[in-house]
Amino acid sequence: MVVTGFIDREEELRVLGSAYASRPCLVVIYGRRRVGKTRLILK
Repeated sequence: MVVTGFIDREEELRVLGSAYASRPCLVVIYGRRRVGKTRLILK
């Protein structure tokens, strides 16, 4: 399996980082399969 880096995900990482740093909240991540949702969450 080839692992690649994120491309143009800086905004998403910033928003998730901000959500995790603030008060408790629910973040929903959705999208087509195999677009990197799990890797985005784990990053």
